[in-house]
Formats: sequence, C-alpha cells, structure tokens
Amino acid sequence: MQFKSFISAITLALATQAFAQEDAVVVTASRLDQQLTDTIAHTTVITQKDIRESQAIDLPSLLAREAGFEFVQNGGIGTSSSVFMRGGDGHQVLILIDGVRVGSATLGTTSIENVMLDQVERVEIVRGNVSALYGANAIGGVIQIFTKQGRGTPHAEAQMMAGSRGTHRASAGYSGSVEDTRFSLNVSQFQTNGFSAINTQQAPKANPDNDGYHNLSVSGQIAHRLAEGHEIGLRAYQSAGKVQFDNAFGIPAERDSLNDTLSTYALYSDNRFNSFWKSHLSIAQGTDESKTFTNGGTPTRFNTKNTQYQWQNDFSLAREHVVTASLEEQKQRVDSTTAYAYTTRDVRSMMLAYNGRVGASQFQASTRRDRYSDFGDADTWLAGYGYDINARWKVTAMRSSAFRAPTFNELFYPGFGNPKLQAEKTQSNELGLQYAVGRHLLRVAEFRTQYRNLIQTVLVAPPFTYLPENVASARVGGTEMSYTGQFDNWDMRASLTVQDPVDTATGAQLRRRGKNFGNLVVNTTLSGWRVGAEAIVGSARPDNNIVSGAPVTLGGYKVVNLTARHAVTKNTYIAARLENAFDEHYQVAHGYNTPGRGLFVSLNWQQ
Repeated sequence: MQFKSFISAITLALATQAFAQEDAVVVTASRLDQQLTDTIAHTTVITQKDIRESQAIDLPSLLAREAGFEFVQNGGIGTSSSVFMRGGDGHQVLILIDGVRVGSATLGTTSIENVMLDQVERVEIVRGNVSALYGANAIGGVIQIFTKQGRGTPHAEAQMMAGSRGTHRASAGYSGSVEDTRFSLNVSQFQTNGFSAINTQQAPKANPDNDGYHNLSVSGQIAHRLAEGHEIGLRAYQSAGKVQFDNAFGIPAERDSLNDTLSTYALYSDNRFNSFWKSHLSIAQGTDESKTFTNGGTPTRFNTKNTQYQWQNDFSLAREHVVTASLEEQKQRVDSTTAYAYTTRDVRSMMLAYNGRVGASQFQASTRRDRYSDFGDADTWLAGYGYDINARWKVTAMRSSAFRAPTFNELFYPGFGNPKLQAEKTQSNELGLQYAVGRHLLRVAEFRTQYRNLIQTVLVAPPFTYLPENVASARVGGTEMSYTGQFDNWDMRASLTVQDPVDTATGAQLRRRGKNFGNLVVNTTLSGWRVGAEAIVGSARPDNNIVSGAPVTLGGYKVVNLTARHAVTKNTYIAARLENAFDEHYQVAHGYNTPGRGLFVSLNWQQ
C-alpha cells in the first residue's frame, strides 16, 4: 500500500456524482451545537454506523483509522496504550467521556485501552490546541466519547462474539423514550487469553506466558423533559478491566496483573430560559482506580478522583452570533499506597468565547484562565477564521495556545518529584482547506506547533539525582488530510499525515512518532453482504531498547483488516472481522508484541 493510493482514491471519489446528506452535528469543536462543516478546527466524527461497520472492539483500534493518530500499545488488547495526536503524546491529549474528564492524576494519562465500544454511540475528534476551550492537556487535541443514549420506541439489543486467542464477548442493551423521559442501559463483558505481551527474544527476563484481559462495562442514562427547553438528566459509566502484563526486568516465573476501573457520572440541567439565554449546569465526577499485583502479593494502589462543577451560559446576541461564558471548578484527590507530599489539587477556571458569522466570513475566539492550587495560573487563547469561497470550498485559519499541567508524580513523587515545575506550553498555527458537497467531505490542514517548557528527567547535581525539569522543547509541523464520502455503492474513509516531529535541542526525530502514516477504509454491499476492508500504514520511527534504553528504529508497517456482515432475518445479522489478514509482524513499542492474524465472528440481534 503506497500513500499515493490515498490521493488517487479520493480524486476518484470527488469526481463521482454526489448524493444529498444531512450534515453531522458536533459539540466538541466550540462547545456549541454546530454543523461539522462549520467547524474551524479540523474535526471528524466517528458515527454509530462507522463503529458498527468497523467491528472494532476497543477505542485504540477505532482511533487507529483516523487522521493524525498514532498509538502505542504494550501488548494485546487491554494492555497499556498511549495515543499520539499531531505529535502530542498521551499526556498532551484530552479525553472526555460525556463531557467529563477521566484519567490518572499521578500518570497524567487516560487508560483508553479500557474503553469498550459496546458502550459508545459516537466519538468526536478535534485536532490542535484547544486549551482555551477545555483547559489542561488539550495540546494535540480532544477526543470526546459519547455513550449510548435512548431514542424512539423502547427496544432491546444483544450481541455475542467468539474468536481467536480464546476471545469472547457478550453485550446487551435496552433504550428508548416514553413520553418526556428517555433512557438507556447497556452492559458488556469481554475476555481474551491474549498472547505474550513482551518479545522474550528482546527481553529474556519476561514471563513468556500469554497475557489475558477481562473487562466488564456498564453505562446508563436517563433524562426527563420538564417543559419546552428544560431537561434534567443523569449519566453514568464504568469500565473495569483486569489485564496480565510482562515485566522486562523481572524473572520468567513472575506474574504481574493490573486492575483498572474508569468511571464517570454527571448530573445535569439544560435550560433555555428564553431565545437569548441557554444554560448548562452540571456536577460530575471522573475516577481512575488502579491496583498492580506481583505474584498475588499486596497490591500497589493509585486512585484518582476528579470532582467537577461546571456552569456554561450561551448568549445569542443576534442570529449566528453567540457568546459563551463558563465557570468551572475541579477538585482532584489522590489516594495511594505511595506517600505523596500532597494529595489534593484544586483548579478554578473561567472561559469566555465567541462564535459568529458575517456573510461568507466565520469567526471563533476564546480565552481561558485556569488557576491551579499547586503551580499557579495558566492563560490560553484561541483565534479562528473561516471563509466560504463558494458553496463547496472553504478556507480556515487558526492560531492558539495550550498547556499541560504537571502530574502528581512529576510534582510530588517521593524522591523524584519537583514541586517547582511549571506547566508545559505550546503555540500552534493551522491553515485549512475544506471541500464539502453532498456526501463528500475533504479537509486538508497545514499545522505547526511549538512546544516549550517540556518536562524532562535530568541529572541534578548536587545531590546527583534524577529530577523532572522544564528544560526541553520541540516542534511538530506537517500536513494532515481526512476524507469521508460515498459514491455509487461504496462508503469510504481515508486519511494521510505527513509530519516532522523534532526535538529542537538535538534536531532528532521525536520518540515513537512517525513522519508518514495514514489509512484507507472502504465498505460496500455485494450479494446481500456488507463487506469492508481497512488498511493502516505507518513509517519507521525511533524508540529505545526495552532493556538497555539504547536508541533503536522501529520499522514501518502495513496492516489490513477485513469485515463482512449479513442479515439473517429482519432483526438478526451475523458478522465477521479478520484482523491483520496478512499476518504482518511489526512493533509499535520496542520489545512488545502486536496481534497476529485473528478471526472474530459475532451474532447480533436488535428488536
């Protein structure tokens, strides 16, 4: 698979007759409801149809098909994963579940490997610096996951799946609406025997046995319409995963496992008091609870509880002119078997934004202040502009700043933390071109992000110890393209990213970031079967040896997945997914194995 094939396929698609479509509505790009084609930041939506046709199991498998994404996974499904977005690592990408921050305050990342797609209705992805809307960590962008909601006549659905490596999955859900109340309840269970996470030829001290994974997830929502324009609701989500993993520095008989539970809940009230004023008030909590076991002994515990209060007000000054003002507060609490010097952090935030249109010109601006109790203030801003050349073509420009807050480990870990750390900061420029007609949407973005005050571990003398310091800087520039469309009987998604991620102090390519990567997804209907194929490709990238730490280069890869689906009855269909169809052998992190060829078959029923 060559990158030129992406361009050729898109050219063919755009030359084909377009069909009418309803433009998707997104909220993440501006914190307001807007059409996807009206977003200034490069935004994409993964719909329920996309999720169903992909037959992917977890969030990393789904994101691997999107523009600007690379990810690292330390073994098979359920093992530690980190996403790279426009060169930003897992610390520099914000993950939201139904608008709620969730993740570890000690590590600064979110365990996306525990997000099973049985609970997900859609995913919205906004690329680039948007801290001026969301605060800390929104450097590479924001990924917002929306769990399933209830609509229409109450109905049930169920699914069973079995496949390679002793994999089993079962899920069930019931959702709908009754008069002014809508509801949804979904539960799923997943289990796999997996494979050995670490390549023992590269790390001989690791346990060579298979590393399995088990997950139990549940989500629920209920909302009640009190009157026209007034709704109250409750959303809840929990994913409990247990994964076995390998230790490159242990012994072959060592048994390691991690129990990790992500959960969120949010109580909210949406109120449109008049045509001028709309209010959203919410009380929410996101938690990350992890326990690590070695040989069945006493676990090491790291728990994060993040309580969040938000009041957002949207004021319609005139038609297509909206001012948004938001007050937010976070209370982060850490409970651990490690004795941190400080275990609490309070964050108070104010945000003011404007979105408007005058003729062919579109404007977006926002400014935000986040006041942290441990390291001080962080101010960010965003300015965006879009111009409709004609009904099909649009140009966009955006300039913005963002920051990443130091983690509890970086600030306060015993013998390692540095309480003098400041926030990492970035500035980013983006120029974009959009083509939208019928079912075709093509976006090309040229971006450049400058990182400063990056936190890096250095040797400090005296007392000759390693401490995190704000000493590093980096630059990532490049071009990314995404396309979705339909022509004749074919649905298509494609993306291509060409970037140059550089450590500006050394001139070296940033670790685990490739210079070229992309994907192509096609689906069509043949003789009553819905069939599809996806190709995911990536170029070589630098890494460090899992044992010695010496520099190494990971080779490029080409992974092809195939899918098929057939309706047996009006309410029942069977589906199959052949992963890594050509059994590509590759690594996304040195020393860690990736899945070989695997076949997974499911039976699905919907009332």
